[in-house]
Amino acid sequence: MLRTSVILVASFGLLAGCASSSANAPQSNSPDAGKVDYDVGTPSSGGGSSTPADGDGDGGSEPAIKGRDSTTTRGAAVGPKVVKRIAASKPPKAEEPETPTPAKPKPGRAVSPNGLLAEAFTIPAATEKLPDFAGLTATKAFIANGLDAAATAPIAGLPKSVAAPVALRFTGTVNVLTAGEYKLCAKTDDGSQLYIEDTLIVDNDGVKTEATEVCELVSLDPGEYKLELRTFHTSAPIVVGLAWAEGKDGTPAAIPLKNLYKPEGADARAKAGK
Repeated sequence: MLRTSVILVASFGLLAGCASSSANAPQSNSPDAGKVDYDVGTPSSGGGSSTPADGDGDGGSEPAIKGRDSTTTRGAAVGPKVVKRIAASKPPKAEEPETPTPAKPKPGRAVSPNGLLAEAFTIPAATEKLPDFAGLTATKAFIANGLDAAATAPIAGLPKSVAAPVALRFTGTVNVLTAGEYKLCAKTDDGSQLYIEDTLIVDNDGVKTEATEVCELVSLDPGEYKLELRTFHTSAPIVVGLAWAEGKDGTPAAIPLKNLYKPEGADARAKAGK
């Protein structure tokens, strides 16, 4: 009888110890497990680390993958390129009324500073891309009083003697008065490239079956920017357009003549014809 009682007491003690151990052990559905699910599914405002399966967790930094509509990267909705920020070489000029240079200025009459110096170069009819202008000699120089692809005469001031096949180079400056993102566009019936401060902004090279416009977004501060537009045309008509718009959603329009300025010595070269 005594032996049986001892066995029962020992068994009861063993069962009680197991129950106590079970009560003190961690549970699989503890609050910590719920916190892990929260970190994975919802970005946390804390600085704790996590290893989300889909890469969307927040360890105090931006998500590794961003959607198309992300506004973290400026200009991301416009295209894959990062928006270029270009520094002006000169402060902006004060805005003045548009004053085109007359085709034949009268003696003693002030010549307008507005416009671009245009140079024409002879090229083969089989040209398929922009030539190396450094190896060419201009056959004609004139002042372009605007480049509007929508106009009846896209190149205002184009001499009748300039005909395709021909390569053209337009140089000068563009005056920007308001800081912001600008859509810069080049429209040509064959290849073209637009440079701002010697930086290639728009690459629209190659032979075209019709006039094609290519635009790129740049960030500009107020200032006067060096501008160079290179084009080539294997056949008529010779279409050249230089347009801009404020913001990525703006509708491009021809850059006004009052915003375009001729380089130093342009009038003398145009007068000489070369």
